Amino acid sequence: MSLYFPLFMDLSEKNVLFVGAGRVNTGRIKTMLDFVGSIKVVSPEADASIVALDEEGRISLHRRRFDERDLDGADIVITSTGHAGTDVRIAGMCRRRGILVNAASDKTICDFYFPGIARKDPLVVGVTSSGEDHSLTAKASAYFRKLLGDKRDD
Repeated sequence: MSLYFPLFMDLSEKNVLFVGAGRVNTGRIKTMLDFVGSIKVVSPEADASIVALDEEGRISLHRRRFDERDLDGADIVITSTGHAGTDVRIAGMCRRRGILVNAASDKTICDFYFPGIARKDPLVVGVTSSGEDHSLTAKASAYFRKLLGDKRDD
């Protein structure tokens, strides 16, 4: 097992593309709102909270299937389409372009893992189990959120 180094980065000027807007990416989108410059979401379907974020101008939602041109201008891609083959194909496209990618369906093709987050500004705590134990990561994140009085869910 490889251990992943917890690197904290300034993403305020970065463009993040989310492919898919199911339960996994919906939580990740909400978590990243305060951290990134822009969020583009490509998904044929999206839950009401994602549609609302688009209507508020906080994200850009494109209700359609992914097209390779969606990668143009992306600095980071997070794909969770619900179809492992699609996520693998998108990850390959990202690698060829030098774009960092996280594919929820297969930890072996991820350049990074999406951490559990707890915040009490200016403190940000990120938790990962290097992709090995999502339950442990969720428990540790919940512990730190409680400790910090952070009422948000990951």
